[in-house]
Amino acid sequence: MTEEDSMKRSGTDAVPRIFSESDFKFATPEEFLFQRLSPDGGIRGKDPNLSPDTLKRIYEQLVFGRLFDDKATNLSTLREIGTYAPGKGQEAAQIGPVNALERGDWYVPMYRDSAGMLAFGMPPVKLLQYWGGDERGMQTPGDLNMLPLAVPVATQLPHAAGLAMAKRLQGEKSVVFVVTGDGGTSKADFHEAMNIAGVYDLPVIFGVENNQWALSVRRGAQTASKTIAQKAVAYGFEGILVDGNDVIASYEATKYAVDKARRGGGPTLIEYSTYRLGPHTTAELVSNKLKAPDEVAEWERRSPIVRFEKYLRSRGLLDDKTKEAVAAAAQDKMNEAIAAYRATPPVDPEAIFDYTYSSLTPVLAMEKAEFLGGQSGPAASAPEPSATGGKPGINIRNAVNMALREGLRRDSRLVIFGEDVAKNGGVFQVTRGLFDEFGPSRVFDTPLAELSIAGIFVGLSIGGMVPVAEFQFDGFTFPAFDQIFSHIARMRNRTRGRFALRGVIRFPYGAGIRPPELHSESPEAYFAHTPGLKVVVPSTPYDAKGLLASALTDPDPVVFMEPKKIYDSPKADVPEEEYRIPIGKASVVRQGNDVTLVSYGAMMVPTAQAAEALQSERSVSAEVVDLRTVSPIDFETVVGSVQKTGRLVVVHEAPRNVGIGAEVAATVAERALDYLKAPVRRVTGYDIPVPLAKLEDNYIPSKERVMKAALDVVGY
Repeated sequence: MTEEDSMKRSGTDAVPRIFSESDFKFATPEEFLFQRLSPDGGIRGKDPNLSPDTLKRIYEQLVFGRLFDDKATNLSTLREIGTYAPGKGQEAAQIGPVNALERGDWYVPMYRDSAGMLAFGMPPVKLLQYWGGDERGMQTPGDLNMLPLAVPVATQLPHAAGLAMAKRLQGEKSVVFVVTGDGGTSKADFHEAMNIAGVYDLPVIFGVENNQWALSVRRGAQTASKTIAQKAVAYGFEGILVDGNDVIASYEATKYAVDKARRGGGPTLIEYSTYRLGPHTTAELVSNKLKAPDEVAEWERRSPIVRFEKYLRSRGLLDDKTKEAVAAAAQDKMNEAIAAYRATPPVDPEAIFDYTYSSLTPVLAMEKAEFLGGQSGPAASAPEPSATGGKPGINIRNAVNMALREGLRRDSRLVIFGEDVAKNGGVFQVTRGLFDEFGPSRVFDTPLAELSIAGIFVGLSIGGMVPVAEFQFDGFTFPAFDQIFSHIARMRNRTRGRFALRGVIRFPYGAGIRPPELHSESPEAYFAHTPGLKVVVPSTPYDAKGLLASALTDPDPVVFMEPKKIYDSPKADVPEEEYRIPIGKASVVRQGNDVTLVSYGAMMVPTAQAAEALQSERSVSAEVVDLRTVSPIDFETVVGSVQKTGRLVVVHEAPRNVGIGAEVAATVAERALDYLKAPVRRVTGYDIPVPLAKLEDNYIPSKERVMKAALDVVGY
């Protein structure tokens, strides 16, 4: 519908056309409910196009899914495993859909999908391990195209969109099926993932197991829509409402959506109407007591397993003897899984250090050595590049552009995406010209949806791409932090290395250009405090190109913060050939003997100015260290400098409280206290929001503030 279509004429006045529920042309959801098996097991319409062997397999999966759920609930009650999220009553809404997937397709479950995961091929002992508190349980088999279950509600939905995008970019015909609950449809993740999928017409199916309850909140309190399925219309694709206790209807609706997506028909939203017969989790039982007994009894009568049994009997595919044999086989399988779980060797405690990064950072190596009762040796020093000369008059924004262009040419898997990064070249023109050279499949704009920019980063990386996500401004990363903290940083650890994310998150940071509120933040401490991330902050064009080249090839996810205040100056000669500056290695940019000044990013400018003035005006020799990387920090270089000068001043733009300076000061106190001739001083932003333009200069550390701190420690 065009804008013109949305208006109708009434005389000489234009009257807006109002959309409402009535436009969907149904009075009750039941009018649209797709159902193939009646409660008594009778078939509606012709028999499904499923072989007897497939029908028997589905029945076996239903029986085992219910048995696993009951046993896991009991094991949790007995505290042999931890908190468990039962899915009793929802088996058909899980097992029907996964049987509609083909080899090569991907399944992205939610935390209540034990039956679906088991039917898809997840070993039951693995699920027991996970719920028993053992991370090895989410190390899915290498041939199983299944992402780990996500505990943060609905956060897996953008992952599925990114994964579908990756597979299409690689020319594959695979489809992604992702699931959340009715409660998850209230999350921003749901909206942003659906919107992204609709915009890019992605081969992804969104399943919603509407079990009528989100913990203790009824479905009616989640949305005023008559159905959840109808929400798909607003995103530009189809929605289907299915009887989720009907395994055949659940299978057929999903099969329709899968086949359509594989043909290039885009996404589908399927609402599986079912019921959670058990509690939200075994950690709380109150929510279950809020259910009316007659409501529970009614849904018990709609049992997906009993209904399917009646249908199989009508087909002559099930009798009492066969039913007993299936139950006995399920019990044997469950007993084997429990025995294997109980016999699993304990996790080596050292393993807690093994999966946060691709290799131990120097700090982690030290912590591991302390954990084992020993000491770690000094970290090996990576060599600096030898490239010199090159293109003259290059600023930081051009240097970053050069590195991105080299990365796109070198690696066909690399993709750049974000708001306005394509034809526009980004608000700071850092990606200018890349769209024209590499096209829309390599450099593309996204909707204004920071959460999903980070979320599709996850799926793209898992799908084999090298994602480079740009956020327009520092403050715009905050809506994405759940995805960055909960998934980008943790996926390697969560899956014990099965899915090791890599890629770069880029954004301009800091004050100094007088923009509106929340465009001048220095959020490096948030990211540096997050295990699993590396955080790089260059201060020169040469370093910007070399550090980004390393970030684009690093096996870990890298946050790359570009100091917007010095995007255009200073300028320098930057080699046109590719070179890499090691991540995690500081640079001593000025030798000195009296005091060590440590900084990074934009604050290297007032720091260097202060060092010059200290020498020329006060004959104070300042050694200046550019950290370049704030996680992991090169403490060896910092400590070595302090051991020489005996004094330390740390400068950063972010607020003082729990900032990078605090970590540097604490580490120097731990490792070089005997060398200090004066207390460590910090020159930082104040513990306030960054002021707007008229007062901004009062916030940013200045040359004068750095000089005063240096003179204070020298004169102590």
